[in-house]
Amino acid sequence: MSAPNLEIKVEPVESGKAVYLPLAATTATGKTMVKIVLRLLIKNKGTKTAKVNKIQFSFPGSSHAAVNMQGVNLDGNLDLAAGASAYWSNGRVDLDLDPDVDNFVNNSVYLNTPAPTQVKVSVSCKDFTDPATVTMGLAAHKSPTPEGAYRFPYAAGELRTDEYYSTSAVHWANGGAKGPQIFAHDIGVVGWDSKAKKWSSLLPGGSDKKNEDYRIYNKPLRAVADGVVESWSDGMDDNTVLGEFPDPTPSPGSGNHVWIKHGTEFVKYAHLRKGTIPAELMKKGAPVSEGQMVGRVGNSGNSTNPHTHIECVKSSTSGALRPLPFRSGWVVDRSKLSPPGAKGPWFRLQHHGISKDTVAIWPASTYPGYPVPTVGISMQGTWANSYWISPDLGSFEKTAQDLFDKQGRRLIRIATFVENGVRRWAGISRAGTWANRWWVSPDLTSFLKKAQEFFDKDGLRLIQASSYVEGGKRKWIGIAQGGNWASRLIVKPDLASFAAESQKLFDDNGLRLIYVTTYLEGGKRKWFGISRSGDWANRWWISPDFGSFRTKSQDLFDNEGKRLVHVTTYVEGSQRRWVGISRSGDWANRWVFRSDLDSFNLEAQRLFDEEKLRLIHVEMLE
Repeated sequence: MSAPNLEIKVEPVESGKAVYLPLAATTATGKTMVKIVLRLLIKNKGTKTAKVNKIQFSFPGSSHAAVNMQGVNLDGNLDLAAGASAYWSNGRVDLDLDPDVDNFVNNSVYLNTPAPTQVKVSVSCKDFTDPATVTMGLAAHKSPTPEGAYRFPYAAGELRTDEYYSTSAVHWANGGAKGPQIFAHDIGVVGWDSKAKKWSSLLPGGSDKKNEDYRIYNKPLRAVADGVVESWSDGMDDNTVLGEFPDPTPSPGSGNHVWIKHGTEFVKYAHLRKGTIPAELMKKGAPVSEGQMVGRVGNSGNSTNPHTHIECVKSSTSGALRPLPFRSGWVVDRSKLSPPGAKGPWFRLQHHGISKDTVAIWPASTYPGYPVPTVGISMQGTWANSYWISPDLGSFEKTAQDLFDKQGRRLIRIATFVENGVRRWAGISRAGTWANRWWVSPDLTSFLKKAQEFFDKDGLRLIQASSYVEGGKRKWIGIAQGGNWASRLIVKPDLASFAAESQKLFDDNGLRLIYVTTYLEGGKRKWFGISRSGDWANRWWISPDFGSFRTKSQDLFDNEGKRLVHVTTYVEGSQRRWVGISRSGDWANRWVFRSDLDSFNLEAQRLFDEEKLRLIHVEMLE
């Protein structure tokens, strides 16, 4: 019995384990899968040529059957002389060597969950009775972000009615033996054509011979995470002959593109329109924020029609493939939708790759077709900040802690809302050096006790207090921050006594109101506020409707130079009322109200991209 003396190195590997990509189901009740793709670097350490003739993946300790790879070494690339090495990956392979005949198969491994915990790679060679093997643990891949997954590179707010992004986990090419494209996606947009009664990638009445008639053309492509620019290429015109690859093949094949380093991984955003990469990003090392536009969709390079190609590798030099798990999005088999409208059995992306079969994609934190009105404030500054939405309290806590541990960002704002019957959580963290703590209490008494403990023991002052009802009980959220200012809490059973107390604190102690919230208890509206010391001028007020609130905040800015720093809203009777606090200052700021969360997120991102204003306050209206 003999086995070839082969050294087998495997990618993708993290922490000593080969990693796979968990795949989303195509419906809310469908089955999830995993995609296993391995790049092998095989080196012949023997003294005679080793001719590879079989590669098998098996999964010890699981019920998953072994998978034999097809078309192994048809071109002789794995005929390894002594000391020679070559790459191989289980992607797409042509079983017919005739260049005029295509017989492609895909060796990517797709398994139903639960995923196996081990993979054994067996490499057999001619004239050897036994294979060379390597056995490794298997684990789900996590992206190098606080959440462990990327955002989808588009925003739902930029879709037209009954439009969705569209792709699948099956990519048409490998990108060579190293296989960096096997986890890649080619992304388009499909929309419902009400006249033709079908889904189409073209606008109604459009031609597949015109770039501008494709629904995805010119849409903003957005960064999947914070990062820095590694390299870019711009200046290539869009292809004008559609439906076939350009001849000769353009260089670079990616056309206009950007490579961005996100932590330990590099992501390529390809086939952009000429001249749409922002000027500030065409510089090595330029910072990029998650959600920032990196260019607009075009049809440049080796491309047949407008779309985005996105791929991820370990580094720009090794080209070792990496999976793309996503979060804050939804997918569904579009045959399960009944347009008009987005109602359907959507599956939430939570560290999942896109489904094996082509799906419609709604890249937003909130359920498709479920608007969440949102108000927020952005202000001028140079600090780094993060804003995110989590599907539950546990993942919110983890993200907040990761942002602190890995990036030193402190939580300054928490918001919570119910979306389609499920409570979601949103947060804003910003860079700083102060101490802070946040917590959730089951009632007001324990909340006030905790706030006092943080002040007495750690000198932390309350900067936010809000509440929500769950299971018929009102719970309280707090954030306390290190500082040396004087502060006081105001808890009153009615508006009149609240207003009187806030005025008294100003008159007697020079404390200015910085935070207001209100809630119903026992059918009566109660009021809670925070005042702190300072030397700025401030005003707070209540408006009976949105229009008068907007007018009042603008008047305070125009006539007194006061900037809005806090806003909250509540419903009394059938009327929504608005509460604001403005204070003097010389910074730039903007406040935003949108009828749905995704439009709000887009505007917040635009304010950062174009005006460098950072989000400091957010509240979702229920």
